[in-house]
Amino acid sequence: MNKSQFKLHSSTRDLLGMLAMLLTLLLPTVAMADDDDDEEEERPEFIVLSQDQMLQHNIVSATAAPGTLSLTSRTFGRIVHDPASLSHIRARFEGIVKRITVNIGDYVKKGDILVIIESNKSLNQYSIVSPLSGKIIARHANDGEFTDGQVLLSVANYTQAVAQLAIFPKLRPRITANMEVILSLDELQQESSISHISSSLDNKPYSIAYVNVDNGSGYWPLGSMIQGDIQIGFQEVELVLPKSSIQELDGQTIVFVQEGERFYPRQVEIGRKDSRLVEIVKGIQIGQQVVVENSYVLKADLLKMEAGDDD
Repeated sequence: MNKSQFKLHSSTRDLLGMLAMLLTLLLPTVAMADDDDDEEEERPEFIVLSQDQMLQHNIVSATAAPGTLSLTSRTFGRIVHDPASLSHIRARFEGIVKRITVNIGDYVKKGDILVIIESNKSLNQYSIVSPLSGKIIARHANDGEFTDGQVLLSVANYTQAVAQLAIFPKLRPRITANMEVILSLDELQQESSISHISSSLDNKPYSIAYVNVDNGSGYWPLGSMIQGDIQIGFQEVELVLPKSSIQELDGQTIVFVQEGERFYPRQVEIGRKDSRLVEIVKGIQIGQQVVVENSYVLKADLLKMEAGDDD
């Protein structure tokens, strides 16, 4: 073997040695990357629920589709009593109170006898009946007293009240009677409509929109400050979902897409919204089945699965 051949073989050996060293250094890096990939694959990508489990947890899905958002203007006001729900009882003919049959706090029906009066002129007795069903909220007379034109009793039915909403001049041209309103008091909400609009009685720089309030529950007390979202129009959007379908997880907004018995968490981007619906800008497609009721159950299951993986 001549010197040139010996040098060539030596160079080849050196080159192979360098390659072997590089492979030795690279192999741990590749294995580490594979381990990371395995960890990603172990994260729960979907949740499985049988039909029976869906029924048990009241999981309801609906098809993602175009929809209509309500455009609203927000205003504020106060709950007051309905003038038609309050009556002050007086004697028709002056005389002596022979008997009062009710007391403060008693519930009465329309037509129930409240007071028996003996007339000064005829000395005949006559009865005063309740003009409405409701509750006795005030009493100003007792048996044996003269009527003297005073209010004897007050009867009120506060199952119906009125919200007085302030409508400022900039908003006034857009607001009319019969517009729908969503009333909010703390966590409570109810839908109603504007019965009429009038000027402020105390010369305030706004008009008053009167909205009927159903207070049958008693949870809408008189004097409470109230919020009103008045529906002033509509906006068509390409894809909407109920607000109940949206969940927050690790700083991301997600929904659960159903495919058979599998439920996949999908990150979404939301846009405009109203009191019930939210626009979906990105993340799901029209036609996909999305959980719209009790999606928080799936979120809880997802968190449990991830916690188990951490263990």
